[in-house]
Amino acid sequence: MNLKPIFSDSVSSNTYLIEDEKNVLIDAGMNENILMKIPRIDILINTHCHFDHIGANKAIQEKFGCEIWMGKEEVEFFEKSPRESSAAEFFSFDTSLDFKINRKLGDKEVLDLGETQLEVLLTPGHTPGSICLYDEKNKYLFSGDTLFTQGFGRYDLPGGSVEQLKRSLKELSKLEIKELFPGHGPRGLAPMVSENLGNALTFL
Repeated sequence: MNLKPIFSDSVSSNTYLIEDEKNVLIDAGMNENILMKIPRIDILINTHCHFDHIGANKAIQEKFGCEIWMGKEEVEFFEKSPRESSAAEFFSFDTSLDFKINRKLGDKEVLDLGETQLEVLLTPGHTPGSICLYDEKNKYLFSGDTLFTQGFGRYDLPGGSVEQLKRSLKELSKLEIKELFPGHGPRGLAPMVSENLGNALTFL
């Protein structure tokens, strides 16, 4: 896997470019000017539909002609009321939500990108259809806003659920995670991630 993380120091989410037979961008964030310098994007996978993760979706899709993939449950949540479900209305952000979702991803589905395989894990709680992506070979977890290196995603926005988040974190605690790539903040290594998960489950 040739992985190129793009960490954000603003409200925008982190984004991750995986260069393989198919170039895949995990989350779009809001800094489209940075992403326009990427030579090719074939697929954009959103971990969930909040504005800080999908804000650049439209611009990226228009430039690269890429497909946009999102968890099946999240698509259903998003399409009912895009402004509300994206939290753009809650935070008064003027974000373009006019993009096409090409594929709905199912729980436990394995995405073959070439040398890289990513397993889709449905992890509701932050939103009803949040997903994480797990690379079993390298033990990498792309966790969106479900889990951070220190802490976990909030559950008080539309569609959030503390009960669902706790169940999701319990499931993630069963994985072998050597490195965590979250939606915000720095990456995390195994000992810190394991400790954080334990603390989160105790807190919740």
